[in-house]
Amino acid sequence: MSTGLTVPAKDRASEGIRWLIASRGLGPGDRLPPERELCELVGVSRTALRGAIADLVAGNVLESRHGSGTYVADPRVLMVFQETYNYGAAARDVGMRPGSVLVVSGVEEAPSDVAHRLAIHPGDPVFFFKRLRTADGRPCSIETGWIDRERFSGIENHDYAQESLYEVLERDYGVRISHGEERISVTRVREDEAPLLGLAPGAAALFFLAVEKDDAGLPVEFSRHIIRADRYHFASNDLPEHLKRKVGKKPWLFS
Repeated sequence: MSTGLTVPAKDRASEGIRWLIASRGLGPGDRLPPERELCELVGVSRTALRGAIADLVAGNVLESRHGSGTYVADPRVLMVFQETYNYGAAARDVGMRPGSVLVVSGVEEAPSDVAHRLAIHPGDPVFFFKRLRTADGRPCSIETGWIDRERFSGIENHDYAQESLYEVLERDYGVRISHGEERISVTRVREDEAPLLGLAPGAAALFFLAVEKDDAGLPVEFSRHIIRADRYHFASNDLPEHLKRKVGKKPWLFS
């Protein structure tokens, strides 16, 4: 007896492609069979197949290369809005190996914008660092961060190419990053940033700002990030709507 329920052809095509990838052990960069062969293997029309491929490309499962074919996509670091920014954890969560190259670090007098974000006085000493963030050895972002050195004396005495800032804060100072505020916009890669990211000067990139806070709500780190958009995914979690509006009322990115 028929229930009258059928699986849409596009959904069957999507599941069929996923099955093909798994059954053949295809990995990032591997090419899928041509469209006609895929239709026969999955048992759907070209229209359904193309719709499924478009959805899988949008979901970063596949990559479509014009004039070349369809390939299994490389994984991307996934950052979730409303959650604390932690690059290493985000990369590991998608099965990638996080890495860092320390570009520069030191102690300086806090510029006014940095002091405002950290709730300290302009000119107070801050530890700053700039790191190139990598995933599986590929450049993903340039991160510049500032920490109140008076509150975290000796914070500069670590190798942040090897050590996690958050782990140092929790282990040596008893401070845990529990939440933060983030803003994202679009920028252009500068001349000095381009070689680090493997992009041409002037190329479009994402500009990400974050103030990370401890359990008491005190700011701990202010950071700026220049991000390769082709190597990140951003998503939202199911934080209640009234909390999302509360965060959104603070236009600190532009202040």
